Amino acid sequence: MRRICLVTDELFPMTTGGIGRILHNLILQSQSLDSEIEFHILVPTYTGIDASKVTAYFGGRVSLHLVVMRQDWAPSFEFNTAYPPAKAYTDTVMHAQSLDIMLTLKRMYANGTQFDVIEFPDYRGWAFCTLQEKLLGRDFGSTVLAIRLHTTDGILQQFEARPLTFEQAGYLEIERKALADAELVIASLPTVARFNANYYGFGDNWLQKVKIEFPPVVWGDNIAKTRGHETACDLMFPTKIQMFKRPEVFVRAAAHFMHTCPEFQGRAVLACHAQDPAYLARIRAIIPRDLESRFLFSSPNPEREMLMSHSIVVIPSAYESTNLTAYEAAAMGGTLVLNGECIAFGEETPFIDGLNCYKSDGTVEGLVKAIERAWRTPKLEPVKWAATEPYWHHVCRPARSTPPVSDVLASVIITNYNLARYLPKTLASVVASTHSNIEIILVDDASTEGFDRLELERIEKEGVNRPLRLIRNPVNRGLSAARNIGIRAARGKYILPLDADDCISPTFVEIAVRALETQLDYDVVVPSCAYFESNADLAERNFRDYALFLGDVPSLGMAANRFSTACSLMRRKLFDEYRYDETLDSFEDWALYLRLAHEGHRFLVTNDLHFFYRSRPGSMIHGMNRERHYLLLSRFLASVTHGSRVKGLSLFPLVVQAAEESRVAAANAAVAQRRSSLWFWLVGRWRRTTRGSSSD
Repeated sequence: MRRICLVTDELFPMTTGGIGRILHNLILQSQSLDSEIEFHILVPTYTGIDASKVTAYFGGRVSLHLVVMRQDWAPSFEFNTAYPPAKAYTDTVMHAQSLDIMLTLKRMYANGTQFDVIEFPDYRGWAFCTLQEKLLGRDFGSTVLAIRLHTTDGILQQFEARPLTFEQAGYLEIERKALADAELVIASLPTVARFNANYYGFGDNWLQKVKIEFPPVVWGDNIAKTRGHETACDLMFPTKIQMFKRPEVFVRAAAHFMHTCPEFQGRAVLACHAQDPAYLARIRAIIPRDLESRFLFSSPNPEREMLMSHSIVVIPSAYESTNLTAYEAAAMGGTLVLNGECIAFGEETPFIDGLNCYKSDGTVEGLVKAIERAWRTPKLEPVKWAATEPYWHHVCRPARSTPPVSDVLASVIITNYNLARYLPKTLASVVASTHSNIEIILVDDASTEGFDRLELERIEKEGVNRPLRLIRNPVNRGLSAARNIGIRAARGKYILPLDADDCISPTFVEIAVRALETQLDYDVVVPSCAYFESNADLAERNFRDYALFLGDVPSLGMAANRFSTACSLMRRKLFDEYRYDETLDSFEDWALYLRLAHEGHRFLVTNDLHFFYRSRPGSMIHGMNRERHYLLLSRFLASVTHGSRVKGLSLFPLVVQAAEESRVAAANAAVAQRRSSLWFWLVGRWRRTTRGSSSD
């Protein structure tokens, strides 16, 4: 019995949406081919899908599971570790949702429900945390983790406006990161795979992970016996009122066609959903007044299929991965007019201009010509396609591999400047590491406090039950230089920088070393971070804040450090080429990670908490202001923007900060205006009251 888990928030007939239709068709196709396939559907609770209805609809061969998306500040303590709360994710809420999906899957595995395949959608980057968990060797080792290409939010940014927010930039990066890390990627067409590769800057290695598999786009006996219209018909727009679907092109072309071909007496019917009332109003406003009575807007209803079979079905979308409506309309006998510039309808697709459809060049003028061709010559050949057998019928479970790493030396570089009062706790966290082969290099950057001198002498004399070397800088060199000095003295295959007042978990070094020994394409392991104020708070896991990261995110990383905290385990060989920038007195870790990401180095990220940052007065993070932030950022951005090797780089995150500040300024101005209005109202009332009292 093969177990397949599909992660989704759409499933026909319980929800609307083309993705839900594709999954529905895939399940029915698999069930018709192989009785030994067991399907499990994992959906968020917000979908409202009823498990009993799913089981009944699919004849008891599909099980529904629910994932609760947390929305509070409560961390999760399970599997002998701690996970951040949902509110802690400042990159994107999708990161938090990805974690909740991963935790739900881990619970299912712990309870004995394990899968041969877990398939995620590409949108929202929901696969991110599960992929990190497997790549780090924590779980899912015997499961194939796949992503099916539908349409990412990041790709839609190219075709329609998206908010200029850090959240939106986070969408772009978590989707990109999940696709980059996926074991297997499913694409309906070669053109879809190549488009994603070009858009995100993926190379041939990524394309080798892609399997082309055309899905069953139409299910059931609904092929029309007669094709094409013989009498006057309607023009039909059957997809969503959404910008990348180009409804405005349809409305303009339909109106133009009606004006230039007065003998056409049909209607223009937009039978589809409209999610944004404001955008729908904009589309309605385009319609010429003399044609308003011939434009009909309606939601999808049972009459929609009959209407498609007798209409010219126009799909002017700028982007589609697989448009089910086009195939359904063709199967029902409608005459198709498609945007030939859209990859779902271009070359290497079943759609051939003049044979089974008519294609436009994406412009209004081109669409008018294509509609006229369809109206004057409606008889066409059927559109022919064949669904591929789903990959999960043949995929093999990967073998789990856990190479021994106890003999691999890791060097922990601890830098100190007048922080020796915290050193015992920091050193104790390193000494407690489950990885047995660690050397500690303690670099004192010319501390000036007497206590530091005494504490360092004690440490040097007594040791810490681990190999330790103390390097004393004769003059203060700054944090970057102190780290570089420690790295040059290190003998380990891996480097872990650590400040003198921070701590790591006992398992982090072992997890990170094993991951990099196994995953040779990756060079950095990033620990999720929690803030603490006192040793007692750390012992009780009473965290006051968090810092969470996505790893190699070259686009967002130019506007905000979402790469890693200052503490990460890196391959020693990286430092044969790279160094911490000694001209920077802050952001030196951000600058290093930015260079690594733009040179194409890959990062892994832990889902649970492994780095603990001591929040204290006087730390570098408390000394940062906005002017200094931009000054430092401008300095190290210049080092990467001209020589970046990243293809598919998106520059929109660079203007996100300005947009955020503009929103804050507008909100503050609105508050000030309301306060001013209230003040004048109170003064006016006081004056009126005063006058009234005087007259009395």
